[in-house]
Amino acid sequence: MDILAESAYHTPLNNSPLLPLLLLSLATQRNYPIQSSSFKKEYDYIVVGGGSAGSVVASRLSEEPCVSVLLLEAGAKKPPLLSDIPGLARFTWNTDIDWQFKTVPQKHTGYGLVNKQVIWPSGKGLGGSSLMNAMLYVRGNHKDYDNWAAQGAKGWSYKDVLPYFLKLEDNRNIEFLENGYHASGGPITVEKPGYNSEIKTRIHEAAQQLGYKVLDSNGARQTGFYDHQANIRNGQRCNTAKAYLVPVENRTNLDIVGGAHVKKILFDGSRAFGVQFDYQNSEHIVKARREVIMSAGTTNTAQLLMLSGIGPREHLEKLKIPVIKDLPVGNNFQDHCATFLPFVINQKPLNEKIKDPQNIREYIDSRRGPLSSTEFISSMAFLGGQEEEDFPDHELYFAEINKLILKEQIGLKPIIYKLLFGLYANGPMFICLSQLLHPKSRGTVRLQSTNPYDPPLIDPNYFDHPEDIEAIVKGLRTCRKMGSSKPMKKLGLKPFATVLPWFTKFIPNLDYYYKFIARLAVITLSHQVGTAKMGDPADPTTVVDPQLKVKGIQGLRVVDASVMPLVPSGNTNIPTIMVAEKASDIIKKSISCKSKADI
Repeated sequence: MDILAESAYHTPLNNSPLLPLLLLSLATQRNYPIQSSSFKKEYDYIVVGGGSAGSVVASRLSEEPCVSVLLLEAGAKKPPLLSDIPGLARFTWNTDIDWQFKTVPQKHTGYGLVNKQVIWPSGKGLGGSSLMNAMLYVRGNHKDYDNWAAQGAKGWSYKDVLPYFLKLEDNRNIEFLENGYHASGGPITVEKPGYNSEIKTRIHEAAQQLGYKVLDSNGARQTGFYDHQANIRNGQRCNTAKAYLVPVENRTNLDIVGGAHVKKILFDGSRAFGVQFDYQNSEHIVKARREVIMSAGTTNTAQLLMLSGIGPREHLEKLKIPVIKDLPVGNNFQDHCATFLPFVINQKPLNEKIKDPQNIREYIDSRRGPLSSTEFISSMAFLGGQEEEDFPDHELYFAEINKLILKEQIGLKPIIYKLLFGLYANGPMFICLSQLLHPKSRGTVRLQSTNPYDPPLIDPNYFDHPEDIEAIVKGLRTCRKMGSSKPMKKLGLKPFATVLPWFTKFIPNLDYYYKFIARLAVITLSHQVGTAKMGDPADPTTVVDPQLKVKGIQGLRVVDASVMPLVPSGNTNIPTIMVAEKASDIIKKSISCKSKADI
């Protein structure tokens, strides 16, 4: 336990006399596996990226004793124990476990952001973005996966993927297990957060008064207010490194290597035979007898494929990269963006709740209270679309926030921050955030240069399709209704008086105003998918087939969110783990380990 290292992550707990005791209590759950101090020159499988997908694939393939697996992860830093506290998730942004990317300047939004760029958090380390996300347990809509299959991803319909959602899950709440859509015994522990605030009660009361149902959105129907669960284990974050790698860290056929920055996939003709990477200030080459498996995430996988010569011919030739295979890598880029309405609320400010000794003690003793909340998200909802079809078009989040989020994690121009939020910066703040679920806009990931250490050019191209903003506006309307409801008024909820009052005089109705604030600033929910699209090999827009093999290439697969042809209707971390579980079974069908009885 290194208190100095933990204090480098600037949380409200840094000066608490209870910090050592809190860290000691967290250390009972290991969130990082033992790493290999050396590696061989050749393995059966090389998995590039130890994040939400790669941790799963490496763990599952190494269940086969006759194959050897090397897992390479660029992130070298062991995550802080404090990252295991659900309520502190956002305090790991812009640290050494975050890639700290930004988008290119946006054309249709971002007018209130510095350089019109959206801050783009992405986990760097074993566990990937599951190290720093909000841990929300969301599968998406049944129709999402049927739509994948209809687009040519055969074998990926809802009935095909449901067994893998069940396989990954260890649900600890009996009321969810009883509805027939959940399972126990899997690697990812799922439970309700241990913070039942008055805010949550009032939100659900207001929702029911407005005619909405409170339900399990991972069950038979998605539409309604989700009484949410999260990937939490006994009150602490359950990231994929903890769930999949820590239990298997001593397998002799698995080497886990952090701080290995892969620069290129190596080819012999059209066959991938290994990777080139930097590790401890030296360059290394390791060969793969069977396959290289790319699991670096939607952004980094696209970057690495293009650096290796797999991508759009015109783009690669412009950078003088020899073309191994002309494929639409980096296209079909989709993300959920959102904007929000801010309110004041009659509660303690967020930072005061976090550092309150009574709340810290409650978390140490029982893993309950404010620190056990999922980023202080009180509730969430899936609404809109055609009600009878149960295919919502927007997602709402209701959350307490602090100055850090507004000032450092949205990227607002200082003058905009001061005008909108300066008056409220140190007080209690609450937001209702509206997120688009089915973007029609498509963006791209492209190379900035041939230097593998240069971040790629990330362009989600938000609001390129004019209909995308409409779903966000619908959500903001509901935010306003919820905020003005009697139950929420009992909490002293009031909209900010500083939200550009001088401008509203010139706007004929609220919808125009909501569009204006969406054009002013959006945030990403880190739900990026699609840059290595899966589908029919004959479809020129696809990069991988339904077996996740890269088209026209031998010995290379992609297993992460980049293969999703359409972004699911909700948070994407659990669907990414599902993809990795199913992909592992697909790959294992080609492995035949002889048992002793066969010899």
